[in-house]
Amino acid sequence: MTVTRQGKTGSGGGPWVELETPKPPRVPDHYTYWAEPPPELSARCVYWLRQIERGWLPNKSIGGKGYDCTAQWFGVYLWEYLNVLYPRISEAEQAPRRREVG
Repeated sequence: MTVTRQGKTGSGGGPWVELETPKPPRVPDHYTYWAEPPPELSARCVYWLRQIERGWLPNKSIGGKGYDCTAQWFGVYLWEYLNVLYPRISEAEQAPRRREVG
């Protein structure tokens, strides 16, 4: 569900996106898979991909943490952040924002 409100939210002041709850649990140790991919994407990574697809983007305080801290913030493996989430977020930030008028 996308809820539009005035003001800045997330990256670039796009529309508010209500996150799905509850979030899947964080991965036990984000360093477990840092050089090689996990056998399958973690539930938490799939969750964040779905939120990004729905229009959610991290704000500057999240994006400015560096890859290690950001992977911890998302609760995903380092490999997932660097090779799945970060490229998808970068792609979404470059795309024109859809704005709902209500």
